[in-house]
Amino acid sequence: MTSEATAHGHETEHHAPPAQVDADIVARELIATTTNASRRFKTIAWVLGILGIVGIVALVIKFLDQGNDSTRWGYVAALVSFLLSITGGAPMVAMAPVMAKANWVRPVTRIASIFSFAGVVTIGLLIPLVAMLPPLVTEGARRRTIWMEAPDYSPHIWSTLGLVLLFITGIMLFYSAAIPDFAAMRNHSTGWRQKLGKRLARGWVGTDSQWRTLRMRIGMFGTFYFLVLVFVNFLITSDFGQSMVPGWRDAIYPMYHTVSSFQAGVAGIVIALWAARRQMNLQKYVHMDAFWSLGRLLFALTLLWIYFFYSSFIVFWYGRSANDIATLNLLVKGPMIYAFIAGMVLIWFVPWWILIWNKVRRGINGMTIGAVIILIGLLLDRIRTFVPAWSVPPERIHEKWLTVIPETVYPNVLDILIMIGGISLAAVIVMLMTRVVPVLSVWQVQEFNLLAKPIRYVRGHATLVAKPD
Repeated sequence: MTSEATAHGHETEHHAPPAQVDADIVARELIATTTNASRRFKTIAWVLGILGIVGIVALVIKFLDQGNDSTRWGYVAALVSFLLSITGGAPMVAMAPVMAKANWVRPVTRIASIFSFAGVVTIGLLIPLVAMLPPLVTEGARRRTIWMEAPDYSPHIWSTLGLVLLFITGIMLFYSAAIPDFAAMRNHSTGWRQKLGKRLARGWVGTDSQWRTLRMRIGMFGTFYFLVLVFVNFLITSDFGQSMVPGWRDAIYPMYHTVSSFQAGVAGIVIALWAARRQMNLQKYVHMDAFWSLGRLLFALTLLWIYFFYSSFIVFWYGRSANDIATLNLLVKGPMIYAFIAGMVLIWFVPWWILIWNKVRRGINGMTIGAVIILIGLLLDRIRTFVPAWSVPPERIHEKWLTVIPETVYPNVLDILIMIGGISLAAVIVMLMTRVVPVLSVWQVQEFNLLAKPIRYVRGHATLVAKPD
């Protein structure tokens, strides 16, 4: 066994790594978080739940009232893309750093994988949106899509199946890593939680064979989740974005969408981790090292966002063909120019200027503010992309390029209620899942305590991390 010492923090108690906690105490305290809900938690959950129900009602009314006008569904498409970016990108933090054997991520993996459950909201919003897709073939003319020789129902079926498969894979990734915690619930909970833990633990006792199988499943489902996530981002951007605009051909845009999904996922985890640390008094388990590492990751993804955007933008800017100019006029300089400017400032420039400072990344509040700004910028970026794309009239979808740029489509009351309701419903699902399973992984927190020990390093504090393999 080798070890490494990493200095981080100052000599103050606020930045010192916490002392180790007994394994039995860790299990009891983390499992107790599923029952000790504060009044504020219940109030927020009720408010979000009511807003979610209002959003569902607004979606039904919109489908009944505007079900024949596809140009009015751009904001729903933007919301689907936005929720996919957060709920789909967040579980990657539960997988990628674990495969890299990063020790800081152990207390974060559970809260990251819980985001998968909110993917059911994205599936629900996709159902009416799929019904609004123009047919592949109209009077013998096939519109430009990735489904060149496929049946007419291809984008409808495969986009839905891809999103459902991503949801199922995310749930399996969550469950594979949660089996030891269900065993802890079986041993330390009461009532329905104890019965649920006994049923889902599947006889877990912690043998060497069970641990090997557990890690194999995490690696298998994590790898498969990454592949499905990239594929689903490709389908959503192609079927609900580029195929709606004649002449819009961009090979980089699906990867641009995927990278910004990773950025949104990390930002969502930072906010959730801040709430768990602040509202559930988990300071001794949610270490400062997790925020520092997430800050570096978020900063890197912010820089990567501008790289992919510029790589895509430069092709149209220097191409200057008729379809390139039409695409720029629609998505950048046209009806959503203010959303484009605001989105770029909030998703890239402001977070870059905030996260570049070490003092901000070493704090909690500054990191959380930066994450909130990124999510607002991401929502504006999704609006400036999908709303203009859906504003193209269906009768112009077979043109070689867009000859008439549509007017700006502003959100109506139903659009605003749907967007607020969809985001609220996803948030309340994540909150309610913390009432079922501990918000932090019990066995991974215990593993962190076994592998890490706080020490003095020169004039500051450090964590001595053991590397068992």
